[in-house]
Amino acid sequence: MNRLGSVLYNLAPVWGQNLILSGYSLLLDRERYGERFRGFRDLLAKTEWYSENELIAYQDEQLRALIKHAYETVPFYRRRFDEGKLKPSDIRGQHDLPKVPLLTRDEVRAHFGELWSTIVPQRSRKTGHTSGTTGTPLTVGYDDGAIGMAYAALDRHYRWAGCRLARDGDRIAVVRGNVIVPLHQKKPPFWRLNRCHNQLLLSSFHLSKQNLPVYFEELARFKPAVLDGYPSTLYVLAKFLQSQGQTFPLRAAITSSETLYDFQRALIEERFQCRVFDYYALAERVVFSNECERHEGHHVAMEYGIAEVVDEKGWPVSIGSPGRLVGTSLHNKAMPLIRYVTNDMTSFRASRCSCSRGLRLMDDVTTKAEDMLTLKDGRVISPSVLTHPFKPLDCIEGSQIVQIDPQTVIVRLVPGAGYTEAHTKHLVTELTARLGTDVTVEVQMVDSLERKASGKFKWVISHVPLGI
Repeated sequence: MNRLGSVLYNLAPVWGQNLILSGYSLLLDRERYGERFRGFRDLLAKTEWYSENELIAYQDEQLRALIKHAYETVPFYRRRFDEGKLKPSDIRGQHDLPKVPLLTRDEVRAHFGELWSTIVPQRSRKTGHTSGTTGTPLTVGYDDGAIGMAYAALDRHYRWAGCRLARDGDRIAVVRGNVIVPLHQKKPPFWRLNRCHNQLLLSSFHLSKQNLPVYFEELARFKPAVLDGYPSTLYVLAKFLQSQGQTFPLRAAITSSETLYDFQRALIEERFQCRVFDYYALAERVVFSNECERHEGHHVAMEYGIAEVVDEKGWPVSIGSPGRLVGTSLHNKAMPLIRYVTNDMTSFRASRCSCSRGLRLMDDVTTKAEDMLTLKDGRVISPSVLTHPFKPLDCIEGSQIVQIDPQTVIVRLVPGAGYTEAHTKHLVTELTARLGTDVTVEVQMVDSLERKASGKFKWVISHVPLGI
């Protein structure tokens, strides 16, 4: 939603906000669920039953076309290949990918303008932002092909969960990081209705013992088949049901964007009396993986992109061994990301899923084990919803949020080139808006960020016990 739309939304009454959300979703449908989506949806319904070798052959065919396109139309890759004395014909399949240097987040940031394809018109270019959970948000570019494939993969995930997405789909309750209700609001409704997609959008910023009963009153009225959200927010809802000795039966729970822990899965499934279907996706749109109905691991969407698990030098590790996850987009002609290095670790499984699909299996992705913030008024804030203020700031080398007590939050920041006091003001304003005016947000400039003895990094550290 653009700035004018956001202003109108904030000024509108609740019924008007519901209307704006529905109308905005209708506009987005052209982009997300158009002709490209329908083509990819039909493709994925067929290729999921391909053998692994057939899927690899499909990937290699798409890769050859992508490499040729990137070399001929993307200045960054023309230079990179020429400097490495590589020709497109040197990359005949994914087994040749280690010949291509890894692409880092810093390189995408530094060479953003040179990564656009010169033959993709400006009107066809879209931009988005990574979540910034690593402390360093990133702007990325893509086109209708990348968007269509992303939503086709999500549609397949819902189908595997026994549910339907989009306008003709099931009723879905969504509890994610969107600011859909004024953050200073003290009384319900803490939700808005998107009639276009049969969605009840629940605020993640008002989850407290005091408010949770009215959340479930509204859920009972709405009667969703699906609950879609961050694992930590769904866990808060399940924890409340447990405290009341209640259940709330659903057809499926959909989780993503955070590490899903076993204890979270167990309680969510127990209290909502359904299976949890987890998926992994990136704003960079290079890797997508998800659970099928057998829950024997994450199937890699091999039609979506090429996933590699590599060592520090970029060479593939053996099956079953952990390594850094690297992805190559296969359908993003506007800004191809080839061998893009994610911040996540995983491993491929040697086993095959009993569902008989040819898509290979990947272990759970290891990211950062984030803490949740418990505030004085009892609200519990998921780390994922705190990423939004950081998204537009490309001038941050790193960040870390530390909650000292229920009313004090410190943002440790490693500033980058171009960082100014205005960016500090933006962070303080946006975080205060989400956490409340009774929480003091302090920004501290540091040279480096705290890591655990194991070397692992936590973006959010809370010294306050979980209050629910």
